[in-house]
Amino acid sequence: MSEENVEIVRRAIDAWNRRDIEDLLALSDPEGEYVNSPSAIEPGTRRGMDEIVAVMRAQWELLTDGRWEIDRIYDRGEEVIALGRISRRMPGSDARLEGHSLVSYKIRSGKFVRIEVLAFGRDEVHAALEAAGLRE
Repeated sequence: MSEENVEIVRRAIDAWNRRDIEDLLALSDPEGEYVNSPSAIEPGTRRGMDEIVAVMRAQWELLTDGRWEIDRIYDRGEEVIALGRISRRMPGSDARLEGHSLVSYKIRSGKFVRIEVLAFGRDEVHAALEAAGLRE
């Protein structure tokens, strides 16, 4: 089952990069949760499809050309943790800014029941990896 869960996470990240809300919703449990880290601009827990859609649309509005690249996946069965980088183009330039991210996906019966941003930024990601007993 966990190889399937890793593939579900890869499909979700691809859908996020394509701004495909329908594919993201197809992978989500109707009662799913999205948890933003305490250090985020909008921390807290969102529940259900309507709130998850609102979070995704807000992210896409803020990161108009944002792209998420996976560097490493940690397969923990029903939990898959993705280490990666989110980047976006600097206004008026072709240069890109990027930040490291660590996100946990909890999956049951082929659907996300909880997506949690564990950390954002190199130092926060490093500390979260250590706390979880993981390596970069």
